[in-house]
Amino acid sequence: MASNASEKARALQQCESDLDLVIARLTNLGLDPAPAVGSSTDAHPAAAEAESAALPPFPPCGSRAEWAEVLFDRMNGAADPGEAKARAAALLEAFERSVAADLKVAAWQNGVLKKAVLVQHRLHKAQEEANRELRRQVAACQERARKLEADNYALSVHLRQAQQSSMPGRFHPEVF
Repeated sequence: MASNASEKARALQQCESDLDLVIARLTNLGLDPAPAVGSSTDAHPAAAEAESAALPPFPPCGSRAEWAEVLFDRMNGAADPGEAKARAAALLEAFERSVAADLKVAAWQNGVLKKAVLVQHRLHKAQEEANRELRRQVAACQERARKLEADNYALSVHLRQAQQSSMPGRFHPEVF
């Protein structure tokens, strides 16, 4: 029993490192989803149902280690090559459904992310346009401030000249 556990651990380590290779090898065996004629599942359907109920369930969206463990458990419990092929086919179908479900979720998430990126892009463009408008307004305000400063300077020069007139006293310039 201890050697069986060590073999199982070694097989799990090998499968965990390259699950794609294990799946490719199982696919290359030419597995047929229909069980072979004369297999134990055809001979005793009640026994096959009890046996499948005793098997661990397929991991939904499981990791490599989980799928490898299920694969190893299913293959280890097979009585003959026909049963092993049927179990491997069922496992591959479950894996395919799991990958398809993961793909569907990933596609939905991708769509959500694309929409979010578009919204962010629109917001960014609107923000850039608002920044450009603010820069134009700031430039116009700065130009107006420069013009007002120049006008203020000109008026102060005229005021000084008027105050430094050659006529002493407070005479109105219109009288003379």
